[in-house]
Amino acid sequence: MKKKLVSILLCAALVGTMLMGCQSNQETSSDSGKEKAAKVDTSEDMTSLVKKEGKKYKIALSNSYMGNDWRQQMERIVEYTAEQEPYKSRCELKIVNCENSPEDQAASIDALVKEGYDAILVDPASETALNQALKRATDAGIEVILFDQPASEESAYHITIDAVKAYKVMAKWLAEAVGGKGNVVLDQGLPGAAVSEQEYNAAKEIFDSYPDMKIVSDFISNYAEADGEAALSSVIAANSDIDVVVTQGYMTSVTNAFKKAGIDKIPASCGGGYNGNLLTCLENDSQGIIHVYIPGISAIALNYAIRILDGEEIDKNISIDPAYVATSNEFDMGEFSDVAIEVAEDGVNCFSDQPDNLQWPVVPGNFGVEIPMDVVLGK
Repeated sequence: MKKKLVSILLCAALVGTMLMGCQSNQETSSDSGKEKAAKVDTSEDMTSLVKKEGKKYKIALSNSYMGNDWRQQMERIVEYTAEQEPYKSRCELKIVNCENSPEDQAASIDALVKEGYDAILVDPASETALNQALKRATDAGIEVILFDQPASEESAYHITIDAVKAYKVMAKWLAEAVGGKGNVVLDQGLPGAAVSEQEYNAAKEIFDSYPDMKIVSDFISNYAEADGEAALSSVIAANSDIDVVVTQGYMTSVTNAFKKAGIDKIPASCGGGYNGNLLTCLENDSQGIIHVYIPGISAIALNYAIRILDGEEIDKNISIDPAYVATSNEFDMGEFSDVAIEVAEDGVNCFSDQPDNLQWPVVPGNFGVEIPMDVVLGK
């Protein structure tokens, strides 16, 4: 059975090539104020670009939040990668977790600077509150690579997934799925997280363009399944006439909240790339779309850190396009008609014999390190 699980993951990883655009200088909507972001190059095995011999660097990862499956998988993947060659010979990795507090994270970054790290990978708690700490690090000659959440410090490198585009695509799909008419509930995500605000505003912009789509309520999920379900239950108690729910994580929260409220028809919804999000749609005959937001972006950050420290010239801003899977790809997507959307199918791109919290693919197909299923699931 274990061999079968690994095989499934490796096949899924091949799909990861869909995540990456060709190398180009293309401005992303989430980085409109910065220099243009380059798309990750898929023409070469990324790991082969890390020199096998050279200085062994001290690299730290500063993570601002551990409250959901994605962050936990993100850490396990980068830890595993750091133990594989050539990474094992080229780096010593330390992970520091903070309690979603910019002040705590800034203090931990300052401590890492004093400890003499060569590079710090940062999943930041704030877009602006960490800037002084990040600048102190770069002024000390430390390479800082920001990933996942954005921060505006220009001296650092930035690796992001285009969350703005993702939520515009998914909002467009949802609006078309309900015929351009209905009541919408929007997730505010994790308070203080810049990506949460970007995703919220991106979805709202699309729904506002439909005269017959009405945003009737918001909720705060904290990127957590139980929190999302509880918040939605309160929304349903006040207004059960809901056609669309936008989540910033778990669509299973939508199914559970509506079923517990005694409502059989589950609204159309969107969310992250969790296996359970697609399964809940298939099992309950509801409409839904996910964007695959790879947790292995941390491993990509590690890869770039070593190459930057080795003297390779890397774009300051790197963008990764997500892939999409939905219950249908037959809707009119208008300006997003060129976006590829796979149709959800059990055993192909979602797996009823796998845990709901499985995220896949976890790294791009060209990353060069195969991540075992047991690592992803923390077994």
